[in-house]
Amino acid sequence: MSARISKQQSVLKKLLTLNSNMGSFTKTRMVLLIAVLLLPPVFVVSVHAYENPGAPVGFANDLSGTLSSMDRQALETKLSGYAASSGNEVVVAIIPSLGGDTIENFANQLFKDWGIGKEKKDNGVLLFVAKEDREMRIEVGYGLEGDLTDIQSEHIITDTIAPYFKQSDFVGGVNAGVDAIIATLSGGVVPPVPSSNNTPTSPAQDGSFSLIPFFLLFGIVWLTSILGRSKSWWAGGIIGAVLGFVILFFEGTTIGIIAITVLSIVGLIFDFVVSSAYQKHGASGGTPPWWAGGGGFGGGRSSGGGFGGGRSGGGGASGRW
Repeated sequence: MSARISKQQSVLKKLLTLNSNMGSFTKTRMVLLIAVLLLPPVFVVSVHAYENPGAPVGFANDLSGTLSSMDRQALETKLSGYAASSGNEVVVAIIPSLGGDTIENFANQLFKDWGIGKEKKDNGVLLFVAKEDREMRIEVGYGLEGDLTDIQSEHIITDTIAPYFKQSDFVGGVNAGVDAIIATLSGGVVPPVPSSNNTPTSPAQDGSFSLIPFFLLFGIVWLTSILGRSKSWWAGGIIGAVLGFVILFFEGTTIGIIAITVLSIVGLIFDFVVSSAYQKHGASGGTPPWWAGGGGFGGGRSSGGGFGGGRSGGGGASGRW
């Protein structure tokens, strides 16, 4: 840049020397013209800037009309369940266009405005998609940069999400990306995208057993969120009995009858405990614990945000499809 400016100054001096006999008014106009021609390469100001799309409606935010209401609700349930069980906040945002901004700046500013993650823990992740620009980014909070590295984020974008997006399967891509992010944060192995050229492998070979504890935990959180909000507590007994009948089908009569009896009793007790805890906290105006159907956004939301006031240092990765 300094060499270019020096060259421009040299050209300016030569022009002034050649036109030394010109009138002062003509020389002034010449200098102004040259200055106008030389300034744009040095001072480039973008006419586009980030605009906040508004407060989040939850963990799953689709501002582009890509997801159906059912798909968005299913994604919301998955993300809120993970937030309740782990404390981490993984948020999805799909917008139509960046408006000329860079995806890195837009995602970072949106992360900051929404305050994804809890204050002082900074344990948030943003999966951000600009549909018309065909760009996406995983923005990672300070506190999770060691658990979800830039390289891992890049692999999730390239190997997991992009193949779906290239087939215009945005629902599948977003869900696969969310599952991969959660699996990585949980210390699991991210399964590769199925391909017709890939030979099927057993669960022990592809590492899917490492995801079983997560799905079990997610299932328990989801079940408690349903049972906790119900006034009756017999539903837990029915669910336990159904599980017992499944065991009866696979394991035989003796084990099945024992399973039906035990699981029915456990289900009744479990439903009674979570329903009582939920109603108790609801009556006092407090938020029930996660095991009693509570959850949602992290506590201590920042003003104008929507989540817990977390920050991002710009970690993560970007990609296209």
